Amino acid sequence: MWVFALLGLVVIVVIGLVLVGRETARLAGAARPAVFDLAEATEFIADRLPAEVQARISHDDVEWILLADADLLEEATSDPLDRRYPWSRAPRLVEGRPIPVRDDAGEVVEGAELGPQDPYGQVIDEDVAIARILLAADAAGREVADEDIVAVLDGRLQYLEAIGAIGGRADDAG
Repeated sequence: MWVFALLGLVVIVVIGLVLVGRETARLAGAARPAVFDLAEATEFIADRLPAEVQARISHDDVEWILLADADLLEEATSDPLDRRYPWSRAPRLVEGRPIPVRDDAGEVVEGAELGPQDPYGQVIDEDVAIARILLAADAAGREVADEDIVAVLDGRLQYLEAIGAIGGRADDAG
């Protein structure tokens, strides 16, 4: 009788070890999801800013620029009828921004630099984004220069590449 109990215990332990080992191997081979952590991004970006920018702005300014840019991106690209996230602010439709006409390969069709109007303003010009952040900074009473904003947004791109959110084309796995 005790032999069957011991044999049952051994079978259960072996099954458990096989399942845990299989899941560990599967998770080790899976790509980690890219998660934007604001505190980590602020540290990462602030540590990599040029010395002259570091002398002018603080970590709080870096965080404020990141949040202001995220708010403005959400505002500029939101469909006013689509409130997917409970933390979404009241979106504003940006109508009439021209977008280039592209073919299936993603290339701009010759002679069509200014194509149909983008109904939701989802194409955001870098200069316009910087100007909008400068206006928000003025409204908030923050003293940041356009070079500071450019440096922080460039640092954000470096951070996104570092966490794997953006980058080169992934190789085919199969």
